[in-house]
Order: sequence, then C-alpha cells, then structure tokens
Amino acid sequence: INPHFLYNTLDSIIWMAESGKNEEVVQMTSALAKLLRQSISNEDEIVTVEREIEYTRNYLAIQKLRYRDQLEYIIDIDEEVLHRKIVKLVIQPLVENAVSHGVGMKLRDAVITIRTIYKPEENLGIVEIEDNGVGIGEDRLQELRREMRENQENGKIGLSNIYMRVHIFYENQGDMEIYSTEGKGTMVRILLPVAVKEVYKGEKAECTEL
Repeated sequence: INPHFLYNTLDSIIWMAESGKNEEVVQMTSALAKLLRQSISNEDEIVTVEREIEYTRNYLAIQKLRYRDQLEYIIDIDEEVLHRKIVKLVIQPLVENAVSHGVGMKLRDAVITIRTIYKPEENLGIVEIEDNGVGIGEDRLQELRREMRENQENGKIGLSNIYMRVHIFYENQGDMEIYSTEGKGTMVRILLPVAVKEVYKGEKAECTEL
C-alpha cells in the first residue's frame, strides 16, 4: 500500500473521529482493515478476479469517503470473468494510478469505472480500468508504453511491474494495454486468457527476469 495513502487515510479517520462522525469512522476503518489484511497476506499469490475487485472496492470506498462528491466510481461486472485467476494486486494499483494521476487533478465530477467483459468467441476475459481524468499526451503515452514493455519502472511498483507479472503468469498469452486522450481520460485494459495454465504450484515460485 502506498504510504501516503495510508497516512492520509489515518489522518482522515482522526479528523472524522474528532468531528464525531462515528459511522464514517467505522466504515473507513473497516475498509482499511480489509485492505491491510489482503495486502500483507502471503498465503495466495494467485486469486480470482472477484477477490481482486473486492479488494479494490475497499480501496475505492476509502477514497470515496475522503473525496466525497468529487469522486464517483462504477463497477460493471460480467460474472463470467469473476472466477478467472489473476495475479494478486493487479487491479488496485491501476485504480490507485487513476485516482492519483487522473482524477486526482480534477476538482469535481471525477469518475472511475471498473468493468469486466467476457468474449467467448475469443476465449478471452477482459478487465478495464477507466477514468475521466486529465489524460496523457501522445508523446508521454508512447514513452509509458515503451517503459512498460521494457520493464523500466524507476523503483516504483506500477505499470511495468503489473505488465511483467501478467505476462509471466499467462506465459505471454495475457497482455496489458494503455489508451489515453489528453483532456479526456485514460483506460488500462488487461487481457486474460480463459484457459490458464497455473505457473505457481506448491511453494511460491520465483519470478525470473524476462
């Protein structure tokens, strides 16, 4: 979990407690506890899409309490995708990027949409994270795509980390794509093959360099 997010959440809990907003304190503390429980758990490296979305829902519940009317979120689910396997902590970091770099720079009417799509004709599950934030210019977008493919992250857990883990788990059959229009928003799309060969069995596997 991003330390700044944790500090800001704890500060918000303190502020709400001092203001006597007990119900909101309970809601935010409960969501944070669930978030922490999954993020520090070493039991499961691979989870279902449903579990990843539930984890992300707790993150968004906290941000909604913080940003209030400035932030809305939509979760549009095709249940055919929910039981598919995915690497742990893939969706939430992408949503966090959307909050921080997309909608975080808007003053109002920010919307984040998470949707899952099942395409039986292509034997494919899709997860999309879309925001209506400030977007990314074409030059920077091409640079981000190159950094993502070449595994350049400058010490941060972000796009290239997720891109690499998706490719490793799905043995290069899965993929991650990023689209953006400056001034209109950004969308990240994760392509999940329906037939997945498990690459993590028994004890934890070590991720080797691509």
